[in-house]
Amino acid sequence: MAKSSFVGNVVKTCLGIGEEDRVCIFTWRHMLDLAEAFALECQRTGAKTHLEIETDEMYYQAVLNLPLEYLRRANPFSLALLDVTTANIFISGPEDPEKMKQITPERMGAMIEAERPYSDKFLEKRIRSAHISLGYVTHQRARTYGFDYEKWKENIHAAMNVDYDHMRSLGKKVGVMLEKASEVHISATNGTDLRLTLENRVAHVNDGVVDADDMKKGAVFTDLPAGNVAVTPKERSAKGTFISDVPEADSGMLIKDIAWSFRDGKLASFNGSQNVIGIRARWEKAKGDKDQASWIMIGLNPKAQKSYLSNNIVLGAVTLGLGDNRELGGKMDSNFGARCTVTNATVELDGKPIIKSGKFVF
Repeated sequence: MAKSSFVGNVVKTCLGIGEEDRVCIFTWRHMLDLAEAFALECQRTGAKTHLEIETDEMYYQAVLNLPLEYLRRANPFSLALLDVTTANIFISGPEDPEKMKQITPERMGAMIEAERPYSDKFLEKRIRSAHISLGYVTHQRARTYGFDYEKWKENIHAAMNVDYDHMRSLGKKVGVMLEKASEVHISATNGTDLRLTLENRVAHVNDGVVDADDMKKGAVFTDLPAGNVAVTPKERSAKGTFISDVPEADSGMLIKDIAWSFRDGKLASFNGSQNVIGIRARWEKAKGDKDQASWIMIGLNPKAQKSYLSNNIVLGAVTLGLGDNRELGGKMDSNFGARCTVTNATVELDGKPIIKSGKFVF
């Protein structure tokens, strides 16, 4: 996909930027050319723009060396920007994730604490936003995670060049089914066997476009590439076990075979076969509703491939979230969040299958 057409689609279609908008663009230094293109495209619509740049050096210097009391303090500049911002474009980073392995749970928790006032205000003001995952696709990150850089880059671009109308139509069908169902049962040959109560919860379709209907539901955030439908289950309703069958990237490491078991609606065990210690330590030190299954996502994107960083959009894949779910209109409030995915699951709604072994059956 050509950069100019991609940028134009994000500005005009995904976020619907117009002359009354005030757009904040957040980027890392290695993606400055893309951020500049977004700023120029927004300005062509008559919108006003503000550009913020982060660097790997500044980020790691802060998170690894500053006193914890400094890390916990919210950034007043970021908070003040929300008073005038009507739309955000976030471009992911850092360029090199290797030093993320050195971030202790205490330091990560302090940074999340500092972001809390920002996220609260962001959700309150319902500022439509897009997260651009292209910033993750770097040679350094591919080397850290053992990815083939060229294949990864090719897949990310393919996953953004999809039939959005078809994906939106599929998402609406699945969303209606989820909203009408009382119970969802997720099972797989790897030992996954989880039941959740849905109780007429609102489904959110992430089709890459934040439209008026999304704004009414409070679903103001989209990821690109996009492609999933999400719903928050009834609190304390999870029973059983959910085990990932694809690695999940976290803090410069690939975590394999994440296994969460729930008893009486609460997380009873948090295991994995590789690199689970770091994320489990953060979970143990976290606060709030950290021990609940907080959302499920069903992937809609036919071109996304598993085992990279976008498992949650792979067509037919099922992703379970743990911790905070306020971004999806839920009630779970925590300074922790994690996810894991099963790509070959069977999903039943009130006993009727909609997915068998990772394939839609309706």
